[in-house]
Amino acid sequence: MTAAILNHLWQSSLFALAVWVLTFLFRNNSASVRHGLWLAASLKFLLPFSALAAIGGLMFTHTVAPGSLQALGRVAPAVLPFAVPPAVAVAQPPHIAWTLLIAAGWGIGTLAVLLFWLARAMRLWAIVHAATPLALNAPIPVRVTSQLLEPGLAGIFRPLILLPESLAQKLSKSEIDAILAHELCHYRRRDNLAALVQMLVEAVFWFHPLVWFIGARLVEEREQACDEGVLDEGKKPLDYAQAILKVCRLYFRVPLPCASGVSGADLDRRITAIMVRRDPDAVDPNKILLLAGLGALVVMTPLVLGGLKQAAPARLVQSLVQAIAPAAPAPPVAPVPQPRWTQHMTRPAFVKPESRLVSAPDIDASIPIIVVPSPQLAPEPVETAAPEILVCRAPQQFRDSRLLGPQVCLPQRVWDRFKAQGLVLQPDGKTLTMGYDDTRLLRPMTCQSMGTNASAATNWFIACRQ
Repeated sequence: MTAAILNHLWQSSLFALAVWVLTFLFRNNSASVRHGLWLAASLKFLLPFSALAAIGGLMFTHTVAPGSLQALGRVAPAVLPFAVPPAVAVAQPPHIAWTLLIAAGWGIGTLAVLLFWLARAMRLWAIVHAATPLALNAPIPVRVTSQLLEPGLAGIFRPLILLPESLAQKLSKSEIDAILAHELCHYRRRDNLAALVQMLVEAVFWFHPLVWFIGARLVEEREQACDEGVLDEGKKPLDYAQAILKVCRLYFRVPLPCASGVSGADLDRRITAIMVRRDPDAVDPNKILLLAGLGALVVMTPLVLGGLKQAAPARLVQSLVQAIAPAAPAPPVAPVPQPRWTQHMTRPAFVKPESRLVSAPDIDASIPIIVVPSPQLAPEPVETAAPEILVCRAPQQFRDSRLLGPQVCLPQRVWDRFKAQGLVLQPDGKTLTMGYDDTRLLRPMTCQSMGTNASAATNWFIACRQ
């Protein structure tokens, strides 16, 4: 999780630096273009590339490299005698306390920023609800407040213009028209919604200085874009500049970035740009193609890489091992020769399979059974063993699993001996089970293992009598 967050931070930071370089390329164009670039840098902090890669993984079909299939073919026979313990606790490194402290500090910082914005929003909305409507020819409602608050656009989905009561006595009619044109420009551009997104980014990534730098650039470019819009409507630069200076001298700033006001950004630079009145250059078609290509590259690259990413052979092999061998492996045990004498034993309360088995057979617990480990099947010496025809049993499916056991080939007389003694060879090809009824539980039973060669399946059998 920590690695994913760090990857997202450096990727978003690199993207923001690339946007910063692009703003120099568009420095002679409209401020709206640069504002859109900085807004894209802000949105990148909320949209990690890993999310796009995950979406690409859902849109495309994963492919398996030929090398992965060859690795599976080589590993599959080798993993059968081994096991991966699902229930055995694997030694994990102790959790580092400082990661928890960092997470706690991050959460506390985010909560503090959110509470700060919430307190300011509640104060602004109290002012808005206490304001009185004003009859004015405007596409959105206009209200008047007794507070010494600068003119601004308040609200996200139902915005309104908030004006101080003394504005008519302090500013001329042409200056008030310029101020209203400025706020209506914020309304048409949906600047309050863009500022709300940036506030969310600042609350989550409050520790990142680049995030606050992006926020400052967004305020600067949005105010310059509205200044350009007001001047494009034919307002006089002198009246507009005087109106901004009077508002900054007489009234307080709007307490929220998502409530766009008249003041803000670098006031000296704004007044200079208004009085100089230099028309921005039109965006060159080549620059438009450059932005479109870069945008498509940024979005499509993680999508395609996430969709076409091939499954790693190591991951496939690990999944195969876990599926085939679900039980814990046992340490190697030296083979013990079978004794030739009869061994009497009483029935224990619980019969546990030997640890050298791959796994205990999945058998219904309500059926009483005896699990007998199969001896090692070794070929008889060539000079003494007569050639026999082997009868092979097809691979059988494990219970509650899609996996198949190995193919088992034994002489027919061995299969007949298993059947005569009531023994059943399990699908794993290594475990023999023998069932018996409940009436035999009350009577003592003696089992003996006999054979001339303990390692030869053809000379081995088990007999139980009462």
